[in-house]
Amino acid sequence: MYRLWYRKKGIDADALKLLQQYNWTGNIRELRNVVERLVILSGKTIGEDDVKSYANPK
Repeated sequence: MYRLWYRKKGIDADALKLLQQYNWTGNIRELRNVVERLVILSGKTIGEDDVKSYANPK
């Protein structure tokens, strides 16, 4: 049997605020894709710079 160990990731308050302010034109699917990308590609904590890099605001 395989066990997968997941590490918890934190998100900075400024990063969360940016995500909340963004106009999600693609609805929940777009938000979900960005969050998945942030979790995979960011470091231990998701920061404001990560959101700016991966959310691609229009």
